[in-house]
Amino acid sequence: MSRQRRADLAPIPGTAVSLPRRSVECVLAAAGRPVEPAGDQGDLVEHWHECGLLTDEQRAELDGGS
Repeated sequence: MSRQRRADLAPIPGTAVSLPRRSVECVLAAAGRPVEPAGDQGDLVEHWHECGLLTDEQRAELDGGS
């Protein structure tokens, strides 16, 4: 490939396109949405409790007081 041809394929400096920035409200709304667990994903809090790493009180606190 000739030098001129390579230069034609190179991006022009300063023309990179950036994605639009999301607003703070949009980011906070996305962060507040609940996330559904993936299939066959175990409950980590339950696992820790079964392994003896969490007491009943700690488990209840992590489960939202229920």
